[in-house]
Amino acid sequence: MIDLHYWPTPNGKKVTILLEELGMPYKIVPVNIGRGDQFKDEFLEMNPNHRMPVMVDHEPKGGGKPIVVFESGSIMMYLAEKAGKFWPQDTRTKYEVNQWVVWQMANQGPKSGECGHFRRVDQAKEGDQKYAITRFHRRGEPPLRRAQQPAL
Repeated sequence: MIDLHYWPTPNGKKVTILLEELGMPYKIVPVNIGRGDQFKDEFLEMNPNHRMPVMVDHEPKGGGKPIVVFESGSIMMYLAEKAGKFWPQDTRTKYEVNQWVVWQMANQGPKSGECGHFRRVDQAKEGDQKYAITRFHRRGEPPLRRAQQPAL
């Protein structure tokens, strides 16, 4: 069984979407980030970076003690590999997929969040945000190569 320490943010949701697509059983363990649950000692033992989601696999491949993985991209790689779906095992294709997962984690995800933040800013109070909105909108778009990537 998978325990997913979760709060409904984009990073948490992408992991639950994958779990559903894989048909893997899992249990949600709420981590209320508004209340500061991510700073509790029991959470910090799993993730010293105090960010959710965190996954605990109580039945890892090969047996043994539970495996704890944090960071949504790492969790998704782990789950896809464990299930044998969406994560190719041949070297060339695996790293083709890997680079796009990492690109999403480092670019599209954060930049979309930053763009959304600046779109919600009260511009009458905080000043013109056009530069920030344009900058983060463009940085969050997939590169031109997306036309060659049907999965994107």
